[in-house]
Formats: sequence, structure tokens, C-alpha cells
Amino acid sequence: MGRRINEANAHKVLNCIQTDDGRIRANDIARQTGMHPQAVSRLLATMDETTGVLLQEDKRGFLGIFRRRRG
Repeated sequence: MGRRINEANAHKVLNCIQTDDGRIRANDIARQTGMHPQAVSRLLATMDETTGVLLQEDKRGFLGIFRRRRG
């Protein structure tokens, strides 16, 4: 059994990522939303289950929406 996911907070986090796609880190999201950084990290781990959106993180820690490359 795990923690219950707060879907309202998950959508706040997703909104921040969509607004600053590829230019925001987890600590920046915590600062913008007023949430604890650990709470943001827990939500990021469950984002695909909660919102159906896959996230990606680059080598510098910036978060973005995962998009499949077409080739």
C-alpha cells in the first residue's frame, strides 16, 4: 500500500511542466506551487498513472513532456 495520490496537485505539477516544457526542474516546480520538494518528486514518479502523460528528464535535470520522434 502506498500513499494516496492528490490529483489536484498532480495537475498543478503537470501545468507547470507544460508551461515551461524543457526549462524547469523539480525544485522550481516546488517553489512555484508551494509544495514540498519531496512531494513533487513523489508526484513525478506517478505522473503517467495519474495524468496519462509521460515525462522525460535531461542530463541537467530539466523536465519535459515525452514526445516520440518520428523518423
